[in-house]
Amino acid sequence: MEVPVELKQRYLSRRIQELAVLKEALLKDDYSHALRIGHQVKGNAVTFDFPLMASMGSELEHAARKQDKEKLFIIVQKMESAITAAQSFFVGRKASVVPELFPRS
Repeated sequence: MEVPVELKQRYLSRRIQELAVLKEALLKDDYSHALRIGHQVKGNAVTFDFPLMASMGSELEHAARKQDKEKLFIIVQKMESAITAAQSFFVGRKASVVPELFPRS
C-alpha cells in the first residue's frame, strides 16, 4: 500500500520535533529518550518508505544502550539532514510521482 505524501510529511515533522527534544535530553545525560525514539523509528520508518531512517533508528538505539553521547549527536545530525532532504523533496509533489526516497538495502 502506498503511503500518501501528506502522511510522510507529517511523519517527518514529528521526527524533527522528537530530535529537538532528544538533543535537550542528551545534554542532561538522559539516554532514555534516545532509546525510545531509536526503537520507535527502527520499527515504524519502513512503514513510511524510509528504510534508511529505520537503520538510523537502530543505530540510535544501539548508541543509547552504550550511552555514547558523541555517537548519538552524530546520528541525530545525520537524521536531521536526511529528514530535511526528504521534506524538501516532497514540497509540491503528489503521491503518484514520489519515488521511494531511501532505497531498501
